[in-house]
Amino acid sequence: MTKKTDLRVKKTRKLINQAFIDLIQKKGFDSLTIQDIADEALINRATFYLHYEDKHDLLEKMSDGVIQEIVSVINPTNHFTDKEVKLEKLQTTIEKVYQRVESNQTFFAVMFGENGIYNFRNKLEEVIREKFSQSMTELRVRPEDFQIPKDLVTHFISAAFVGVIQWWLKQKVKPAPGEMAIQLSKIITMGPMQASGLKIESTT
Repeated sequence: MTKKTDLRVKKTRKLINQAFIDLIQKKGFDSLTIQDIADEALINRATFYLHYEDKHDLLEKMSDGVIQEIVSVINPTNHFTDKEVKLEKLQTTIEKVYQRVESNQTFFAVMFGENGIYNFRNKLEEVIREKFSQSMTELRVRPEDFQIPKDLVTHFISAAFVGVIQWWLKQKVKPAPGEMAIQLSKIITMGPMQASGLKIESTT
């Protein structure tokens, strides 16, 4: 009986979540109502409130779930040994990230779209930034070990990370996760200028 109930709950939440995303895409988050979501999901309002407090609770739970899927595969501490980058592990992580973005492609496209939620991008960047900052602490990287401020490094990483996901989502023919892993690992390890084939003029 419990198993049947669990399946019913999952099915109902899936209907609600899909209706929610479709409605954000059509009319924006601010304009939609609980009745809109219930009508779109073919349920009644009472059923909606069995699962979520309101549309803000629904948005938060969906966002947290998707973000957690992404962050769960990011573990920078696995990418370094004695301050050297393990290229293969870095590529594996990037590929896993894009596999998860791909599986939640509609959600990301709507969140970053014209009627999307700007705060979602901020939240995603913040969680990624905290993840990298925590990893640097675990790796015992001291402030004096940085040639540039740690805060600047983590902000750059998180902003670039999310920005490239947005670019990927807009492509009609999207590079496969494995291809993204190869290309992004080059940019990360070589820097954008050298990865583009440009030589860096010495300042000395």
